[in-house]
Amino acid sequence: MIDAAMTRAGRAALLLLVLLSVAAGPLAAAPRFTNKDTALELAKVLDKGVFRGKLISSTFVQSPDVGDYLIKVVLDDGTELNWNIDQIRLWSQDDSITLQKNRVLVFPSLETNEFGILDKNEFTRMALRARVYAKHYSGSDVLAGQVIHFALHRFNLVDLLNLKPSRDEMGYQHHYVLDYETGERDFLSYLDAWRTLNRHGLMEAPAGEPVMHSTYRLQSLRAVPLQRIVENGTGRYAVEMQFDRPVELRPGHFPFRLYERKPGKGSTPLDNNFVLEVTAPNAILPTEINRFDALEYLNEIRAVPDGAHQNRVLLQAMIAPEVLTQPPEVEVKGRNVAVIFTKVEDQSVFDRKALHQAELRRKQERLLAPTLSPTEVEQRRLYRQHMETGLGQLDKGRAQSDLAARYEQLLASLANFREAAIQASSDLELEEALRQRNNLVERLPGLILELAEQVASGGAGDRGRVLALVRAARQLTPEPGVMQALAAVEKRLGG
Repeated sequence: MIDAAMTRAGRAALLLLVLLSVAAGPLAAAPRFTNKDTALELAKVLDKGVFRGKLISSTFVQSPDVGDYLIKVVLDDGTELNWNIDQIRLWSQDDSITLQKNRVLVFPSLETNEFGILDKNEFTRMALRARVYAKHYSGSDVLAGQVIHFALHRFNLVDLLNLKPSRDEMGYQHHYVLDYETGERDFLSYLDAWRTLNRHGLMEAPAGEPVMHSTYRLQSLRAVPLQRIVENGTGRYAVEMQFDRPVELRPGHFPFRLYERKPGKGSTPLDNNFVLEVTAPNAILPTEINRFDALEYLNEIRAVPDGAHQNRVLLQAMIAPEVLTQPPEVEVKGRNVAVIFTKVEDQSVFDRKALHQAELRRKQERLLAPTLSPTEVEQRRLYRQHMETGLGQLDKGRAQSDLAARYEQLLASLANFREAAIQASSDLELEEALRQRNNLVERLPGLILELAEQVASGGAGDRGRVLALVRAARQLTPEPGVMQALAAVEKRLGG
């Protein structure tokens, strides 16, 4: 019950995180006025700057209300203006204000009135010399927080290329253009340039990180079948993206998101319209590749170009969000990127149906308790004892680092589940005990065979203990192939 409840909470937390990432509300805005120290600093940097073609002759700090400060500005034509922080922020976004020595103001946060100063001359000098740009993804991008190093092809200005004006997510106009050797193009605002300088994002030589000179070409998708893990009652399977060359990116560069697709024509509310999407950056899809109709709880598995971003491929699959008990993991090996999913196999622990059945069983016991004979009471006591002991041995086995000791615990657990089934006094009790027994009977022989093969081939381990495990495993499986393999390894161990 506790494990199941925690799983429900985990599902809810996962869905909550997804919803928050997709539909976060607006941030709290910074106040229109500022404190005295910030106002004095702003007045100092604005002095002798230029506002819309006119020189700022002098600046003063005023406080119309206690604690609220604004800037009084006198222009060279004698005009006097009172500026609050909101106005200064907006004018910094549309280039109305230029500071001395070709510098500009930037406000990096909507929540505070802290500001920075970009030296445009310093930035352009560094950009023209740089060979590598460390691109930091931020804002609403699914790659937010990640950094990828790109080889620079050319630095340019938006105005020189006669491109349509655009702005960043904070409202600042784009002024600079970075073209990468991969063919991707980025636009930078003054705020982006200021952040780039602060994090040393422009380099003449790589700083020990892989540099992207060309894109990865996705060639195929491969389904990796379910592999069961007895220790924690789960199984793992994967969808593998196979590229044209070894991938130098890290697992964190392949983020996922879960969102609800708008129902199509003819669909019903019962249709599964949730999409699980994994982003592969610096990648292209040169030709259409294979797709899968289904793999475990994934459906309509395919790879498509990202229509909103350059050089990105999206691995997509339809999914019911309640089955995603854990977020997928990413593993990068050579030219393959595997997106690994966990599937709950031990439904007695995680399944809502099992929780419902447990509640029915408790109600049944309360109703029948007054009519039970001493023998029936003892039978129920023994059932609970064997089930609790078996589950305890499962937990203890999972915590064992020594594999032989682990499987000994699991065999002992199996014996208790068998005895619990014998003592069952209702269909629900019998089903619960046999489910646990079946899970172990199905998985243990293969796990013990794997351990025995390692020891028989000279690996570390007590041959006597492993031999006893092999003999026990032979009693569990009816499959001829597994029985033959266990018999063969038993001989190699000296049995």
